[in-house]
Amino acid sequence: MFKELSKILTCPECMRELTLSIIKEENDEIIEGKLSCCNNHHWIIKEGVINFGPKEQELSNNWEEMYKYADYEELDEKILNSTPENMKLINNKAKDIIINKLNNMEIKTVLDIATGRGMLLSELAKKLTLDAQVICADLSFEVLKYDRLKIKKLNPNMKVNYIACDATKLPIKENSIDLAVSFYGIENMLDKVPYGIAEVKRVLKQDKFLLNSGILIKEHSQGYKEVKGWLNSQGIYEVEKLFTEEGFMDVHQAAEFRRVDMITAAEDIAQKCDTDLIPFEGEWFSVVVAECEK
Repeated sequence: MFKELSKILTCPECMRELTLSIIKEENDEIIEGKLSCCNNHHWIIKEGVINFGPKEQELSNNWEEMYKYADYEELDEKILNSTPENMKLINNKAKDIIINKLNNMEIKTVLDIATGRGMLLSELAKKLTLDAQVICADLSFEVLKYDRLKIKKLNPNMKVNYIACDATKLPIKENSIDLAVSFYGIENMLDKVPYGIAEVKRVLKQDKFLLNSGILIKEHSQGYKEVKGWLNSQGIYEVEKLFTEEGFMDVHQAAEFRRVDMITAAEDIAQKCDTDLIPFEGEWFSVVVAECEK
């Protein structure tokens, strides 16, 4: 992490301000250290990542478990190779929509929610033209640790802060972020999606934006039925609606943003994919970016 970040951080347990203690620093980046609040809550900075002690979700993208069986680069390559070609192209279009909008705004801080393997972050490292700090938030300390090493290779000059935390309870002060982005990360939060969106709105400055991408499918399609069946088997109900155009729009409007616009990156017919339930092979889908103004 970089020192400037400590000015907007709060303790996730009591929301009080945090005091920074530095153990190891390299090129202005704090590699090892500690954050403490007046209520005696302590948080470790290790390998450049702040660990606020979140528990990874068990239903989707448990990176700590995955890394027991494959290293970071192997897993990256495996997932990339399993992604259909039309999905790769559409993903790139969605990322370009986000990055182009970002590069045309006057911003100093970018918050990437549920960064995961850094699909959007990697493109930011290549294409970001602004002198802005990026803050990556994810439940997994493990994935952020490897993201940091990857981005150091791609763009060693970009200032990126990594926070292992719960995105429904961000350790960030209200009205302190210039732009928030998420590339499928919020959508993967399942039943916690409304809380994640509301929390992003809390930390955004007035008149600033959330750019949130998602995959949409048709209600009553086979893919919809498959997702609903899997979610219900896990005791999660009604969340499948978030994968429809109406549901995706509704969940953003429910957070009471001043304005919500839906930008379609592309639509297509899904090809076979062994790693994801949706989009379902042979069925229509689209990838969209919700542009939400606070």
